[in-house]
Amino acid sequence: RYTVEQFDDDLRILFKRVGIDNEKICFIFDESNALSSSFLERMNSLLASGEIPGLFEGDERVQLMSACRDSFSRQKGEVILDSEDELQRKFTKLIQRNLHVVFTMNPAGGDFAGRSNTSPALFNRCVVDWFGTWS
Repeated sequence: RYTVEQFDDDLRILFKRVGIDNEKICFIFDESNALSSSFLERMNSLLASGEIPGLFEGDERVQLMSACRDSFSRQKGEVILDSEDELQRKFTKLIQRNLHVVFTMNPAGGDFAGRSNTSPALFNRCVVDWFGTWS
C-alpha cells in the first residue's frame, strides 16, 4: 500500500528534478492513487502555489537550499542569490514552469462534488477536459 510518506518522498525527488536539475516533467496522477485526503491536499497546494508546505524541513531544507545555490550559480547569466527566500522563490518558479500536472478523475464515481469544494485548485488552476457522456 502506497503511503503519504512514500508520496512525499516521490514529490521531493520530483521537485528536485524540476527545480534544481531544470528538467521538464509531466506528472500524471490518477484519483485512484489518492488513498486519503492528504494526497489531494498536497496536489491542491502544488497546483495553487507550486509548493507543498512542510515537504522540505530541517536538514532536508538545508540540503535543498545548498543544492539550489550550487545549481543556480552554475547557470549561465544567473545572478547569485544570497537569501533563502530568494532561493525558495527561484526554486518555486522553476517548479511552476517545468512541472505539468495531469490529474485524472471520474466525475461519476466517488466524491466528485466534495473534491471540487475542498480542493479548488484541482479545478480553477487546471484545464478540465470532460470525456464521455453525462447522464
